[in-house]
Amino acid sequence: MAKRFYLDSNVFISFVREEMDSAFNLRFVDSENFFALCRKEKCVLILSNFFFKEVNKIISLKKADVLEEIKRHEICVVSAEKNPSKELVLKVVKECGIHFADAVHVAHACESKADAVITWNKKRFCKSTEIRRVFYA
Repeated sequence: MAKRFYLDSNVFISFVREEMDSAFNLRFVDSENFFALCRKEKCVLILSNFFFKEVNKIISLKKADVLEEIKRHEICVVSAEKNPSKELVLKVVKECGIHFADAVHVAHACESKADAVITWNKKRFCKSTEIRRVFYA
């Protein structure tokens, strides 16, 4: 069975913007390598409406443009089927002490039965016990 990864918007944004971090690590290259791995291993990326909203807000790409870019890399994408319950999001916030926006991503990952969350936010997401694994792109 193919691995299912919930993608945090920051990984995609780093890829599109060709970003590097404060230590001059080329995040966009790491993101590109992750996408290549997904293509090779036939992994599935789970994207939520919240993901698309963040991408649009930060880099002004619409959902169709994001999907076209990911399709160009020959990666299978599925949508998070529904928005997580507010109760689950608040539970994640309370139990893990993470920001509401990050808790929404965690809740989406849980409800979508993701094998892992792919993110750059190690410090924030590692607090969550709601998800089985967090990979840092």
